[in-house]
Amino acid sequence: MKVPETKAPLRVIIVEDSENDAVLLELELQRAGYDTQCLRVETSAAMNAALDSAPWDLIIADYLIPNFGGLQALALVKQKGLDLPFVIVSGHITEDTAVAAMKAGAHDYVMKDKLARLGPAVQRELREAAMRRQRRRSEETLKVEHGITRILALAPTLEEAAPGILQLLVDGLKMSFGALWLAEGAALRALVATVAGAERVEPELQSFLLQTRRLTLSPATSLAGQAWKERKPVWVPDLGSSGKDERVSSAMESGASSGMTFPMQSGSDCIGVLEFYARENRPEEPELVNMMTAIGSELAQFIKRRRAEEALRRAHDELEMRVQQRTAELKAANTRLEDAIRERKRLEQELLEITEKERRRIGLDLHDDLGQKLSGIALMTKGLENRLAKLKASEAQEAARIHALVEQAMSHTSDLAHDLATLDVKQGDLKAALSQLAAHAKELFEISCRFKAEGAIPALEHSVVSQLYKIAQEAVTNAIKHGKTKHVSINLANGSNRIVLTVQNDGLPFPDLQSRSTGMGLRIMNYRASLIGGSLDIKGTGANGTRVICSVPLPGH
Repeated sequence: MKVPETKAPLRVIIVEDSENDAVLLELELQRAGYDTQCLRVETSAAMNAALDSAPWDLIIADYLIPNFGGLQALALVKQKGLDLPFVIVSGHITEDTAVAAMKAGAHDYVMKDKLARLGPAVQRELREAAMRRQRRRSEETLKVEHGITRILALAPTLEEAAPGILQLLVDGLKMSFGALWLAEGAALRALVATVAGAERVEPELQSFLLQTRRLTLSPATSLAGQAWKERKPVWVPDLGSSGKDERVSSAMESGASSGMTFPMQSGSDCIGVLEFYARENRPEEPELVNMMTAIGSELAQFIKRRRAEEALRRAHDELEMRVQQRTAELKAANTRLEDAIRERKRLEQELLEITEKERRRIGLDLHDDLGQKLSGIALMTKGLENRLAKLKASEAQEAARIHALVEQAMSHTSDLAHDLATLDVKQGDLKAALSQLAAHAKELFEISCRFKAEGAIPALEHSVVSQLYKIAQEAVTNAIKHGKTKHVSINLANGSNRIVLTVQNDGLPFPDLQSRSTGMGLRIMNYRASLIGGSLDIKGTGANGTRVICSVPLPGH
């Protein structure tokens, strides 16, 4: 049989009423290569006290002793929920009795006259017990990891997740109490501290927990500060043999015998530390260290992700606030702009109305005042002509010429008064009105002015006809008055569902609408076009001449 490699003594309870038999059993174990620490019990009370006093590795029980025996001892072990290798040794046991004991929970049985089987049986059962512990630890680890993942998935912040995570770790790892520390600047701050669910909170432990919640740690102090500084787990199986600081001393006063800390690390960033204490001395467990390293990394990533999300949320809220402020500013500016546009349109409309009223007033003044005075002058010159003719004076011809000029002035004044004071567009006939405008300009200003219509011109609303006529009239007047033109053409066309009015001359060019030198007349023309939903374009045709184009969509287009 291969001698087992043992680093610690094998702690054994021997249920035996014979001290000699107990010695023989211990010798057999030592012969099998075990360094043993044995305790013999022969009553239920002694067995119960032994189980409560310390951890044990193996139980060997005589099947039958006075007032006690293997089955009663096995029942006590099961009652306490312990999974210890249990081997029955007896000098008189039948096959059926042995099977019944195995069914009750015993792991093996050995006859006293065949104690050579004890060593291999113990070795096998210790190995299987270790495998069962490993399997339970793996299941508990998986349960803890799943529980932490579930908590992290449901909790919006670490502050809400931390109590549940720490409680799960303390209970799942069979620790007595623990704390979760977060790095803040150059110190660690305790976020939460808790005890195991089955732990009895003594006053010393309560004081330790309260002290933890108010404490901040530097990198050089305590187990947590050491793990944070070194970026690696710190495991102290026996706090009494370690270098003590104030926190370790407080933990020992609260009942701790061993301590371990694990950094919560993501890459090179150490976000915080998980700190645990146990009441018993616990040697370092590599699998537990690996598990806590993975959990620490998961928690660190969660914290970094939540902090990034919080920073993003704050940035989003700040951006949203700025957008709202900017929107409010833009809305206010837009309101002011709309008010300014409405005021401008009101002023333009008022100016247009004033212009129209002034045109009518001037027309009426020409007709009622100047016309009447010219009529009086005409009568007086005619009378003067007649008297001079009777006297056969040579000045009679001069008087006749004066009378003729006055008559021309009267006719011209009448035409101007008619143009300024009235617009006679019969039944919305824009073609007829523009044709009349061309003829009148030709006659009045002695220039070449022609009108041409292209395509079928539909009946238009009176406002459209009125504004187009006035635009044409203003364009012709500007061409004659400012452009000194001798040739004007007026064109009205129906194309692509739009009415297009074009007035072209060969005089001096007009300024465009964007020029600062644009006169009031051109601006009024543009405003008239906007009133009927149209557009106005003024283009030069070279060194001489200007083309004014007004385009208005037909109804329904």
